Amino acid sequence: MIRIAEFIKSILAGMAISLGGAVYLSCENKYVGAFFFCVGLITVVYFGLNLYTGKVGYVLDNNKTFFIDTVLSVFGNALGCLAFAFLKSPINNVVSMVATKLEKAPLQVVFDGILCGVLIFICVDVFKKKNTVVAILFCVPTFILCGFEHSIADMFYIFNARNFSGKAFLFLLLVVLGNAVGGLIFPILLKLYNRLIKSKN
Repeated sequence: MIRIAEFIKSILAGMAISLGGAVYLSCENKYVGAFFFCVGLITVVYFGLNLYTGKVGYVLDNNKTFFIDTVLSVFGNALGCLAFAFLKSPINNVVSMVATKLEKAPLQVVFDGILCGVLIFICVDVFKKKNTVVAILFCVPTFILCGFEHSIADMFYIFNARNFSGKAFLFLLLVVLGNAVGGLIFPILLKLYNRLIKSKN
């Protein structure tokens, strides 16, 4: 029952990020859209939903159950995105936007996923430690305006564009992997730094 409840929270997280993506696509001004995308992640952190990119940075600090829930959250997030995406007809220029994303070189996709993963970890960690969304309000627009790739947001864009090609799924896989590396590298380097400081003292 607990695992089912966690999966439901993953579906809801996918829908929350989809809401942010829908707002972003609906705004003619990309800066305004990037800001209002924050509604998705703010919803996730305040309701304690299971967003893959928000959980993956903590897998090394938790047990096997947490790791399994993090992996399963990808599928729950995808279901939430799929459900939301089919509630709306393709939004504005989503088809051309997705086509542009899919033309990126694989290494660039992974790199953009890593940088987004770092920013999302910062968002979530600052909220956990300081109980403030200030990092979300700055980091989310940053990854959007820089063209970094967020796997769950990309799921919504691709599903809303009705693109279910092998190329689209390979793209998502690369972003999922990139987000994982980005989400993990920041806390790992912080721990390494803290150990080095302690060893000097």
